[in-house]
Amino acid sequence: MSLSEPIARWVRYQQELGIDEVILDVPFSSVAPAPTTAARRPAAPTAPPVRPPVSTARPAPIPPPVATTPSGAFPRPTPQPAPRASVPPPIPAPPSRSAIPTFANLQELSDHARSCTRCVLSRRRRSVLASGGPETSSWAVLTLYAWGEDADRGGVLAGDYAKGLLELAAEAGLPQPAVAAIFACTPDDPADTTIQGFTEAVRCRGHWLQRLKLSKARAVLVLDHKATQLARGPQGSVAWPAFRGERWELDGIPAISTHHPTRLARQAALEPDVRADLERIRLILEGRS
Repeated sequence: MSLSEPIARWVRYQQELGIDEVILDVPFSSVAPAPTTAARRPAAPTAPPVRPPVSTARPAPIPPPVATTPSGAFPRPTPQPAPRASVPPPIPAPPSRSAIPTFANLQELSDHARSCTRCVLSRRRRSVLASGGPETSSWAVLTLYAWGEDADRGGVLAGDYAKGLLELAAEAGLPQPAVAAIFACTPDDPADTTIQGFTEAVRCRGHWLQRLKLSKARAVLVLDHKATQLARGPQGSVAWPAFRGERWELDGIPAISTHHPTRLARQAALEPDVRADLERIRLILEGRS
């Protein structure tokens, strides 16, 4: 019996699978014949088909997908997660400087100033003098630091260099002033201005500002340009000598800036300016300026 090409291909496929005998119940043709009632010879019993052996080997792993790229381009590898960056340990905060306490009297203030180590001046000081003059007065003098014989005489503005200023104050009808120093520590080298800046003035501010408050002064005479600049802070401009004689506020207290007594001793021509500034202090105390 000749088989059509599709049936022949199917038979060959069965043989490839190990099935040697193939029985067709109904002949296949491209055109199906009319049904017939002719008796068909019963088919001979056949052996069961032999199945191909099943392999127990594990299948090979499927490779990971690769990102497709346009024709002619190099394939891009599948992006891998970036390794986690190690977190650096926290930087310890610098030790905080303890705040200057509130003093009940001038003795507490002076004792604290002698033990203060808040700035570099504590390691480079010749002496420690936080104040001078009487404990209380109607007016006060604010200067940069102790000068001349102040350390030997135990108070700021106590040396001979200050006599000219104090005599002019007495002539103006002013009592002896209370005195405060911006730097309680007298520097070992007064010419070294690198250790006499805003940093040191701020850290010593609790001393000299409380000294002014304890004195109960109602006006302050500030000596010279440097002390004026440090007392006003970096935001308060000071054009010297134009700023001399101008009224300004020092933590709520009226203030007048004038020449330092050492300059007054060298330049007699400055005496009228100092007299005028002391007169402004007197008028402020009397409420007339």
